[in-house]
Amino acid sequence: MPTNFRQHMEQIVQHRLVQHLLFWLLSFYVLFRLFCTDEKYVETDLIYTFLFHISLVFIVYLNLNFLLPRYFQAKQYSLYLLGFALVLALGTLINHLTFQYLADWLFEGYYFISYYEWGDILEFTFTYMALSTLLHLSKSWFELNEKKKAINRLEREKLDAELLSLKSQINPHFLFNSLNNLYSLSLDQDERLPDLLLRLSDNLRYMLYESGDTFVPLQKEIQFLENYIDLQRIRAPKRVDIRFAVEGKIKDHAIAPLLLIHFVENAFKFGAKGSNTEAYVHVQCIVEENILTFSIKNNKGKLALPPRVGGGIGLSNTRKRLALLYPNGHELRIEDKENEFEVFLTLSLSE
Repeated sequence: MPTNFRQHMEQIVQHRLVQHLLFWLLSFYVLFRLFCTDEKYVETDLIYTFLFHISLVFIVYLNLNFLLPRYFQAKQYSLYLLGFALVLALGTLINHLTFQYLADWLFEGYYFISYYEWGDILEFTFTYMALSTLLHLSKSWFELNEKKKAINRLEREKLDAELLSLKSQINPHFLFNSLNNLYSLSLDQDERLPDLLLRLSDNLRYMLYESGDTFVPLQKEIQFLENYIDLQRIRAPKRVDIRFAVEGKIKDHAIAPLLLIHFVENAFKFGAKGSNTEAYVHVQCIVEENILTFSIKNNKGKLALPPRVGGGIGLSNTRKRLALLYPNGHELRIEDKENEFEVFLTLSLSE
């Protein structure tokens, strides 16, 4: 089936008027088959079915256009139930009056009587009232679900754009200093130079080309952090205690890319500066089953302003990505102590 034709048909079916028309056509057919007592239908069966629908149409649209929007959606459930009961009684009465008086006026020469007692008519009325309520609620649920999906899609697109912006704004100061330090190592013919150059190249490649997916292998993200920390080691004074520990099985797991780097950057930015002789940055990643526990702590350098717990574009972006990608699968705790800054993050990893 051609795509354009299928989309056109979907638009038609989704139209409110078409939906209501299809509902009443189905209703008419079902009740007509119910009311038709002979194998061959006659004209009176069609007329009877039409007359029977007068009260049903009235109560359904009174429910849809008045009771539900005014009371149910306003969460005034007691008033809605009271109105529901009154409309049931009114619909039953209208059905009785239709066959008692209106039928003779609309169709002279025919003699119609209601086949059903008051209790039977009340059952019909209740069924249509309940059905219209359920259909309305189900439609509202689908519409709300679609709106949530649209909001999540827009939020994800926004975060993807922010992530792309962050990746395009590679810290020039870090890059410049890394290249400067690598140049110094080359002059000294330091044997660490090839490995550090390779690590810098790997990180640039990862940031620019390999972090475009929603999730990446956890092993690559850990390697990215390790490369970053090793490059920071050649910049930091020798007195700075830098540790990076990984425990558990990191293979066969996936994580959102560039999710942890903000915390590591902040630790070096605020912990490895100043005149503090006890400067340190300690990073730990522990994987147990499908849970990643990431922790990082650093001292507060005397010459550096402490990081803001609730502020910063990087932290805000990280919080939003966590909320979107791990809505019920993460816990982030940040402790801003007098002389120390700590971050604890637990994630439910995907495979």
